[in-house]
Amino acid sequence: MDKTADIVKAKCKELLVKRMFLAVAASIIVHFILMSGVILVTNLKITHPVEWIQDTWNVITCLRMWTYFLVFSMVIFLQGIICSKDYINPISYASSRFVKFCHIFTMHNLLVGSLFILLGGILAWLHLSVEDSRFSSLIKNCETLQGYCLVEEHYFLLLEGFWIGFYFFTNFSYLDSRNLQFCIIPRSKLSQVKRGIQIMITNTLLDAVWPTIYFLGFYSAFGNYCRSFFTSPFSLSIEDIPLDKISRLLSLSLIFYAWLHAVLFVLIIQSMHLFFQAYLTEWIPFVIEKIELTEKSKISLADALGMEKFPILRQLGYLDLVTIAQKDKTRRSILFTLSQPGGHPYNWNNIIEKSLSLIKKFSEGLNSACSNQKEENPKLTNTVPISCAQTSDKLYNYHMRNLVSATPTIEQFENKLRHAINDAQTVIWAADAISTLATVSLNEDPYGIVQKDLPEIIEVLLNVKQSLDKLQKLNISIRKPMSDDKFLKQTLTALRSAVRRSLYRIVSHFKNYIDDLALSPLTVDHLQPFFTYRE
Repeated sequence: MDKTADIVKAKCKELLVKRMFLAVAASIIVHFILMSGVILVTNLKITHPVEWIQDTWNVITCLRMWTYFLVFSMVIFLQGIICSKDYINPISYASSRFVKFCHIFTMHNLLVGSLFILLGGILAWLHLSVEDSRFSSLIKNCETLQGYCLVEEHYFLLLEGFWIGFYFFTNFSYLDSRNLQFCIIPRSKLSQVKRGIQIMITNTLLDAVWPTIYFLGFYSAFGNYCRSFFTSPFSLSIEDIPLDKISRLLSLSLIFYAWLHAVLFVLIIQSMHLFFQAYLTEWIPFVIEKIELTEKSKISLADALGMEKFPILRQLGYLDLVTIAQKDKTRRSILFTLSQPGGHPYNWNNIIEKSLSLIKKFSEGLNSACSNQKEENPKLTNTVPISCAQTSDKLYNYHMRNLVSATPTIEQFENKLRHAINDAQTVIWAADAISTLATVSLNEDPYGIVQKDLPEIIEVLLNVKQSLDKLQKLNISIRKPMSDDKFLKQTLTALRSAVRRSLYRIVSHFKNYIDDLALSPLTVDHLQPFFTYRE
């Protein structure tokens, strides 16, 4: 059993690693195109268009450019490989902002942060080195003094590159989530990338403004210390007006270069996320029949559905399952077959067992999040008249107990709920898939193997619906409702719609046979609104 599990895990890693390498390679190609476009824009010569294009071509094809880009690509490659773990590993639960802040200082995050900072500095160094501008060199021969002088604009832009890396690392580590969003309507990778880049460029132009302003403010206050930190060890001089003076710091060309480097950095990070999303969410047709695994065999659908260590692979498994249920009659027929010899519905049993287990676990997570949310106000239950001294003692004891008791806050409730709905998209697919398979089994299941599990399917779907209803009522009743999290609200709305849709689908097809399903009277009562279409 352990050997089989190891083979399944190895096959899953092989599949995901291949897609991650393709995503990183595509990201590097796009970065080279972006870099070439920036060089084309910065070398603009409107009056001499032929010379402009020729100079740009010479810069792009020169050995120095390719040497610098090779170093840059190596950093991007390392960053892509290390950051890919955030996409394939389960999301850790953070009960509060402090716990989330502490997660930044794990070894993995510190390594990612170092690569972010290094990437920002190398990006600024690369563009300053290949562009033909007065900022292209860090030091120069002094004109009015002896020795070498610091080109402070180059130094400023290098520091700004490191700052951009640090700024966006803290934002991505603390505020951003690495959830991969699957397309509602399946689209090709090229279509996803084209659409994503259009949105990304528009947002990036604004996202790069604030970190640039922050660094300008920082350098105006501490630029003297930053400059001395570099010039003192190397005995460099300054022959121009220091850059921390407002008159020089507000140079339009300097601000433009600083903003441009921030834009390019954000494009690099977000385009890498876009390619990870396009490649890792691509549909995979899994093998339905579970066979003896070897090194050359493929991953079965049942193995993918049970892959909790790789949530993205489990999502791909349920995406394939809902595709089978809704579109692929040939593969559905394999689900409804019996094993030979023996005559057991192994294919169906493996699928339904994992699907129901997922929905049950999700429902338990919602119930746990709701049960921990308590009323904060004390309830007065004793109506017997008591003295003022006794009242004071009781209130004192009550508040002292509250100081040492761990009362869940709204923030903890919301964080626990947000962690619970990480599997929301998977549950939506599971509910749609098993309800669709149940309805088509009336015509396509020759052995009636689905009917034995139909009562449990209905009960599990009703339980998750009741959990969602309880959550909605709790959000209305508490003094401070959940924050305006657009993704959270959209996910909960999609969940309610999917569960109701699944129950309506089953009830509309089996309402004439409801008495033959041996449902409990309580379950039948809960189904009454679906019979009358009032839910």
